[in-house]
Amino acid sequence: MVLCLLLWLTSTVAAQLDARTDWRREQFQKQRQKLMLNCRHELSELSRQCHEQGLSQAAQDVTAISLELTTTSLRPQPPSLVQLPVSNQLPSEEQLWRNRLHSIRQDKAQELYILARSALSKAKLPSLAYELVLDVLKLAPDHKYARAVLGQRLFNDRTRADDPTYAGEWVSPFEASKRSGSRPEVNHPKFGWIPASHVPRFEQGLRYWNGNWVSEQKEAELRRDFSNAWDIQSEHFLVRTNASREEGVEISQKLEIFHDWLQTNFVGFFETPAALKARFEQLRVGRSSRRMAKPMVVHYYASRDEYDRRMRGKIPPGIVTNGFYWEQDKTCYLFRNPDGSGLSTAFHEATHQIFDLATLEDRLSAARKRKIELRQPRVVPWVMCEHSNFWMLEGIACYVESFEINEGVISVGRPDYIRFVAAQQRLLRDNFYVPLQVLSSMGKDEFQHHVNRPQLYSQGSGVAHFLLHYDDGSYRDAFVKLLSAAYRPDLRRVTEEPSLERMTGVRFAVLDQQYREHMENLATRAAAAQ
Repeated sequence: MVLCLLLWLTSTVAAQLDARTDWRREQFQKQRQKLMLNCRHELSELSRQCHEQGLSQAAQDVTAISLELTTTSLRPQPPSLVQLPVSNQLPSEEQLWRNRLHSIRQDKAQELYILARSALSKAKLPSLAYELVLDVLKLAPDHKYARAVLGQRLFNDRTRADDPTYAGEWVSPFEASKRSGSRPEVNHPKFGWIPASHVPRFEQGLRYWNGNWVSEQKEAELRRDFSNAWDIQSEHFLVRTNASREEGVEISQKLEIFHDWLQTNFVGFFETPAALKARFEQLRVGRSSRRMAKPMVVHYYASRDEYDRRMRGKIPPGIVTNGFYWEQDKTCYLFRNPDGSGLSTAFHEATHQIFDLATLEDRLSAARKRKIELRQPRVVPWVMCEHSNFWMLEGIACYVESFEINEGVISVGRPDYIRFVAAQQRLLRDNFYVPLQVLSSMGKDEFQHHVNRPQLYSQGSGVAHFLLHYDDGSYRDAFVKLLSAAYRPDLRRVTEEPSLERMTGVRFAVLDQQYREHMENLATRAAAAQ
């Protein structure tokens, strides 16, 4: 009876906290909308003034800029180059309206930045604070404190010192270190980071090997042995491969884009309020408190045979995989796959790797706290989703397999992707469905050894899509919280299992109905896309 009362009190308090958080978020969103409306009003007034002065083209330009800046759903990547000041060579009337436009943007950006700090420090809303920072940079791309929150610093390329169109650029500490010093490097689109002085010879087909220049063919022969593999280092990854330098660079570049997308779209997972607050407190750009972490290691083998040999002892006999992230050595293992699934597998395994390595210390702290609470004789390693919710670890990894980059445009979650088509067919054609309450109750061993394991993987990817996209993403934050609860356990409740029902505030039976509705809608859209 006492235990039931405690559980009831805990769930009641949690529900009250969630309701309070939702109220605070709504209030900050209202302030954000008010700021954007004020910005649009001032820009509309500037457009009207331009029109009255006979500057019809300027009026149209300001109106277009106003729509672009005040549409909060659009957050393009802020430009890396520092914006040039308004030229004093322009006609006086153009200088006036351009300077006024700049002033409006700067003033509103600063108001948004203050709101972002308040959303974090007073309301404890890290995801919203981060979104507001992105809004700041849309209005004022050179806002140095907002850039610092993103971990970027001002960099001046000395090779462009005499370029009047260049005033510097915003880059990460990693890029700044690569492009500085006595042997500056360039990020070549084909060869990756190499010394700038090596570019001409690389483009002639020569390669640097142990202090000497050899032919491209000779280097490929030497590096066929994985002990001599190419090391392709980027900001967050170290790709080791004996396939080819170019393939390693391509994987590295795509993983970096994926990593940035994941960080931006799951900021509530990666940034705890304390961590994001520390980033906001950085007052000097370039003196970031964020240390450059060791790059995540990825092995990419030239063939499946070599991959299978390397995986012996890591993967149980008889299990066929197209890629693997091994937590014990924190390494992703991939291979050149002729069926073309290489990048989707890379994104799947990288998700496990990125989420795992970002939260290792949190689980160690949780294991220590659990030892005290349960009076265990020693610290027992924390096993993620050991007793429940294991579906979501594979569900989110299967979901991101749909991540695609086409001519710089990112898409993810398209309805006709193979994983989601399989989820639709399991439910609508095969009539296979495990109610979400039962699916959520499955821990690691039960899920992985289930007789219907392939079907569970399909349903897991479908449920991830449902929680991220249903009703314009109304369950997105709840899903991110659930993921975070698994990877970053709450030290106040280390023995409590996180609940999808509690996170969403919606009963499992209702979620089951909504999932079916979502799958039916996806099936219709997938059929239309064919």
